[in-house]
Amino acid sequence: MLFAPLFALALAAQAPAAGADLPAQKPAMVPANLPMAQQFDLASKITGRTYRVYISRPTGPPPKGGYPVIYVLDGDLAFPTAAGQVLLGAIGGRPQAIVVGIGYPNTMAAMMLRNRDLTPWGAPTPMMPGTKAEDYGGADAFHRMMMEELRPIVAKTYPVDTGNQTLMGYSLGGLFTLHVLFQHPEAYRTFVAGSPSIWYRDRELLKDEAAFSQAVRAGKAAPRILITSDGWEQGPESPDTPPSGPARAEYIKGTNDARMVDNARELAARLQALKGAAGYKVQYALFPQETHNTGIPASTSRGVAFSVLP
Repeated sequence: MLFAPLFALALAAQAPAAGADLPAQKPAMVPANLPMAQQFDLASKITGRTYRVYISRPTGPPPKGGYPVIYVLDGDLAFPTAAGQVLLGAIGGRPQAIVVGIGYPNTMAAMMLRNRDLTPWGAPTPMMPGTKAEDYGGADAFHRMMMEELRPIVAKTYPVDTGNQTLMGYSLGGLFTLHVLFQHPEAYRTFVAGSPSIWYRDRELLKDEAAFSQAVRAGKAAPRILITSDGWEQGPESPDTPPSGPARAEYIKGTNDARMVDNARELAARLQALKGAAGYKVQYALFPQETHNTGIPASTSRGVAFSVLP
C-alpha cells in the first residue's frame, strides 16, 4: 500500500527545482529496446511472406526439461505486454518462460497482412474495407510456418520444453488459436483465445467443435484452454458506441449480431462441461468495461499467468 506514495516522493526528490536550467537542445534520440528481447526476420518458404520475430529470453537458468515457450500472435502489438508480464512474474517468483512474438517488418501493414495469416477460410461477407478475396484463408499455411520453420529455430537457439508450449492470439488471432485447437490439439499444451472472432463466416469454426469434443471425451486430447472476452464488445454501453442517430443503431446491431461475448462464453461453457483426461482444463474470463481494443493487454496478461502457472 505504501508503494505509490513512496514512489511519488522519490520522483519529487529527483525532479529539478523550479526555474532550474533546462537543456538548450533536444537530446539525441535512438531506437528503444525492450529489456531481454531480440528480434530477427524469417522469410517463410511455406507462406511466401517475411515475418518479424521477437523473442524475450528468461533471466535465470532453464528448469529441468527446458523453458516453456509462449507464442504470441500480432506480436507487433501484444509481444511487449506478454514479455513484460513474464519478466514481472519472474521477479515475483513465477516460473520463467520464453516469449516469441510473430509480427511483420512493415508494422503499418500488419492489420492487412494478418487477415490472410489468421483466417482459416475465404473472405467474410461483407469483406473488410480495402481487402480482396485473396487476402483471406491462409491460416493452415501460417500454422505450418510456425510448426515447421519457426519452432525449430527457437528450439535450436534455446533449451525449450517441447511439451509445454502455448499459442496465444486475440480477435482474429483468437479465431486462429481456436482453429488450431480444434484441428491440431496436440500442437500446444495451452491455448489462449482472447476475444475470438467466432462470428467469422457465420461461425464456421464451430463445425469442427464436435470432433474435438469427441477427442477430449475419448482421452485423445487434453489441452489447457483459456477463452476471454470484453464486456463492452456487445451492447450499447461501450464508449465506442456513437451517441445518437442511425450510426448508433447500426453499431449496436452489429455488436449484437457478432455476439462477441456470448459466442466466447457459450463455447467456453461447452468445453468446460466435457469430461476429459487428466490435464484437461478450461477457463473463461470476462473483462468488464473493456472494449475490443482495450481488452488486448488484459487478455494477454491473463494469458501469460494461465500459461506459466499449473
